[in-house]
This record gives sequence, C-alpha cells and structure tokens, in this order.
Amino acid sequence: MAEPLFSVRGLKVALPDMTRKPLIGRAPMVEILKGLDFDLPRGSVTGIVGESGSGKSTLGRALVRLLEPSAGSITFDGRDITHLPEAELRPLRRNLQMIFQDPMSSLNPRRTIASIIAAPLRQNGFGDNLKG
Repeated sequence: MAEPLFSVRGLKVALPDMTRKPLIGRAPMVEILKGLDFDLPRGSVTGIVGESGSGKSTLGRALVRLLEPSAGSITFDGRDITHLPEAELRPLRRNLQMIFQDPMSSLNPRRTIASIIAAPLRQNGFGDNLKG
C-alpha cells in the first residue's frame, strides 16, 4: 500500500474561549478538534462536511499549519510538519490550498470556475497553458 500524502494522528487544537474572557489573565482554552486520526491517499480529492462551527476550517488551518496543534502529529508527503519553523513551511504551502466554505466570498460570479481554479496554479508556476 502506498504511503498517504497526509497522515494525521491524535490531532488536537485548542483556542481561547473568548465568550469567557476574564478581566484579569487569559481566557480559558476550549478544545476545538479532539484527537483526529486519518490518512489522505495520494491523488484523492477530499471534502470536509459538517455543521457551522464543527471545526472544518480549524482542521484546514491546522493541516497547513496556520494554526498550531495543541497535540498530535501531521505528516505531509512523508515529512512530519507538526513543528516545522515558518521558513520551512512556506515552500511546502505551495503544494497545499484551502478552498473556503463561503462561496459568496471566495467565488467571483464574473469569473468561470476554470479561471478561478487555474489562477493559483499559474501563480505558483504550474500549467502555463491552462485554459480559463
């Protein structure tokens, strides 16, 4: 069996609970993601579906390390990226992209889907001959 592109083990993300911020000190932490385990095979397309506030965007941000995990590990293309410094993450992020869940804010109705998808590929040096 081929090595997965992404492998996630015991991923937890905790963020400050801003609804309970005390006058003095720090807000208590609330665990948003609670020990996720999954593999994403190479060449697959994966969608994350859930209710509003279920942690979909938090998961995406944690996978590309825009949020720091509070526990667990994230392996991308055979390399543990859980604790990589920002300078080493930048080149890896060229291979990662989040598609935001709110189509009204992320999709311009004046552009075709093909041109929207092709734009970041062209920007990162892939597919100069893409249509759209």
